[in-house]
Amino acid sequence: MSQEIKLKIIVDNRERKLMELLDKKKDTIEYESQQLDIADIVVSKDVAIERKEGFDFVSSIMDNRLFEQLMRLQETYPVPILILEGLNDDVFENTGMKINSIYGVLAKISYVMGISVIPTRNLEDTVIAIERIAYREQVKNDAGTILSRPAPKQMSIEGRRTFVIEGLIDIGAKKAKELIEKFKTPFNVLKAIKNTKIIYTRTGNVKGIDGPLKELHGFGPKFIIKNKKLLFDIDEQLQINKEKNQTTKQKKLFKTQ
Repeated sequence: MSQEIKLKIIVDNRERKLMELLDKKKDTIEYESQQLDIADIVVSKDVAIERKEGFDFVSSIMDNRLFEQLMRLQETYPVPILILEGLNDDVFENTGMKINSIYGVLAKISYVMGISVIPTRNLEDTVIAIERIAYREQVKNDAGTILSRPAPKQMSIEGRRTFVIEGLIDIGAKKAKELIEKFKTPFNVLKAIKNTKIIYTRTGNVKGIDGPLKELHGFGPKFIIKNKKLLFDIDEQLQINKEKNQTTKQKKLFKTQ
């Protein structure tokens, strides 16, 4: 790889060990650390990677986290990738999960969900895989870097509307297109976000959403909270805290009566 080429990726700020290795490759890879709700590594506006170490992979199967994470990844990015790191004899022999079941899950991920699975031996190999994916996406495919969203000159009205919505938080081309298909214009999408409310449990915890976005899959409370803050400076998190405080006060008042 030419030393003149500088690849750019975004890495979840909890991936400490990965970032330590990436620090050693500053000549070819430049990364930005962010707290990502979806994916562990973002390579472009279309490509994102979920990284699973062998034991965590099996654990996430057993506690039902895995498919939820992969479905969110698939809904947000057109090209989702799972890097499976260190799925070796130690994992097979010490997790208590049958090998048939593990491979059954891998089969579902790859040919049912259509998510590419890349096995690596260790974290060092994972860095190599990330570098090659970024190189192919940003250089070979001429897709540009993750930090730019070049709009093609020849773009339909619907395409431009989708492109506008892609600028929201935690959304990719696939989800943006879904919003435009549902609400027709960016203005209507923004109204739908504003008019979607957070639902709370009796204890003040977030239960879900109600409103225009309720009918669509993959647009939960976190999406609403972040984008209301971005678009309208509405702090839903502050409202959540108020609801919890009010519930706590009511409980205390009830106990004293």
